[in-house]
Amino acid sequence: MFCPHKNSYLQLVCAVNPRVINKAVDRAMEKKHFDPRTEAPAAQRLESMQPSLYAPHVDITRARLGFGRVGLRLINRDLHSPDHLVQLQALHSIWDQVQISENAMFLINLHVGYRLIDLMLERDAVVREKVCLILTILASYYQGRKQIMSRIKIVENLMWLVLRDRREIRYAAAYTLRTLSSDRCSVETLLTCENIIENLLKMVKNDYTGIVLLHLKTLENLTEWNPEGPLKANAFQIMLQLFSNQDPRIVCGAMDCMTQLCKHPIGKQLADIYDLTFVLRPFIMSQSIEIRISAVGLMEYTTLTTRSKWRAKECCEELTKRLVSLCCGTNKPPLQLRSMQVLINLCDCPDIRHHMKRHWERKVKALKIRNHEEWDGTTETTSYGLETGHNYRTMCIEGVETIKNDYGDNAEVINVHSYLRRMHEVKARLFYAINWKSFKD
Repeated sequence: MFCPHKNSYLQLVCAVNPRVINKAVDRAMEKKHFDPRTEAPAAQRLESMQPSLYAPHVDITRARLGFGRVGLRLINRDLHSPDHLVQLQALHSIWDQVQISENAMFLINLHVGYRLIDLMLERDAVVREKVCLILTILASYYQGRKQIMSRIKIVENLMWLVLRDRREIRYAAAYTLRTLSSDRCSVETLLTCENIIENLLKMVKNDYTGIVLLHLKTLENLTEWNPEGPLKANAFQIMLQLFSNQDPRIVCGAMDCMTQLCKHPIGKQLADIYDLTFVLRPFIMSQSIEIRISAVGLMEYTTLTTRSKWRAKECCEELTKRLVSLCCGTNKPPLQLRSMQVLINLCDCPDIRHHMKRHWERKVKALKIRNHEEWDGTTETTSYGLETGHNYRTMCIEGVETIKNDYGDNAEVINVHSYLRRMHEVKARLFYAINWKSFKD
C-alpha cells in the first residue's frame, strides 16, 4: 500500500495503483476524510471574517489564475470591466492581495488608487464598502497616501459617504478618513476641504458608537494640527456634552480631543469659563483606568492658567490627595507621569505648594518608579511581560494601550528607557516645585 502522508511505499512492486487500494480500504472501513476545499462553506473562515454586505456569486477563496505580476495587472484592469460580476470579483481579489505588502506596493505603482476613487460612489453598496476598505489598507503606506491625497476629490467622496450612506459604509468611510488623518501631510490637505470639521462634529452627536469613536480620533488628529477651526465650530461645547456619555470609550475620545483644544489660548480661556478643572474631579476617581488617564492628561492643560490654580485651591485637600495616590500607582506609568505634571502646575499657587510640602513631601520623595525590566512599554502589567522577560514584543497583547513618545520627529516610536528617564526628571521637578521659595533668606 501507499502512504500518501509519508510519501512511501510499503512494497516495491505492485500491479495495482496503490491509491486505488487506499480508497477501497477507506470505503470498506467507512472512513471519511475531511477536505476543507470540498466541504461547505468552501473556505472555513472564522465567523468574525464574514462580511456584512455579501456579494452574489463571488467566492473570494477561489482564484481563476495565479496572482503573479500578470494577474495583478489583469485584476487592476477588471476594476472598470463592463461586466458587473467581473468587477466584483476583481474588487474582492484586490482586497485579498493588498493584505500582502509586496502586492500592495505593486498595485500602488499601477495607480490602483485612482481607479478606486472613481468607484467610490457606485450604485452597488458592496462596491462602495470594498473600495473604502481597500483604500484604508493602501493609506497605511506612504506611497499610497501620497497617491490618494493627490486627488482632493476623495475627501468630498468620503464626506458624502459619511453623511448619507448606510451604516456599514459610513463605518468603512470613517475608518479610511481616520487612517488618512494620521499623517501630518494628509491633515494639511484634509483641512483645505470645506466644512469637514462641521460635518464631523454633526455626525459625532448622533451616530453609532463605533463610528463616533473613529470620528473623534479624526477630529483629534485634525485639531492637533490646527485647533482654530474646531474652536470656531463650537467643538469645545460638543466635547463637553460627550463627557456625560455612558460609553467610556466615547468619554476618553472626547477628552483626548478636548486636550488638543486646550493647547490653544482660546481653549484655555474656555476651560476657565466652563470651570473644566472642577468638571474633571469625578472623572479622576472613575473606575475605568482609560478615563482616569485621559482626564489627568486633560487636566495637564486646564491647570496652566492662574485662574484655574486659584480655583483648584478651593478643593486643594481632596484634589492633591487623589493626584498623589495616582502618582503612587506604579502599574500605570502614563497615569503616574501625567499626575506628577498636574501637581507641578498646581504648585505654582503658594497655598497649594505649602499644603503639598506639609502633607505630601515625604510621600513624593519616596515615590517609586519602575525600571525597564518591570515595565514592558504598555499601560498594563500583564502575565505576558512577566513570563517572556525581554522578549515581550513578540507576544500579542490585545486591547492594551502602547506608550509612545508625544514629541519629536519619531513620535510613534516606542522607547521604554527614554520614557522612564523622563519620569525621573518629572519627579525631580515636582520635588523642586514643592520646595521652591519665592525669596531667599
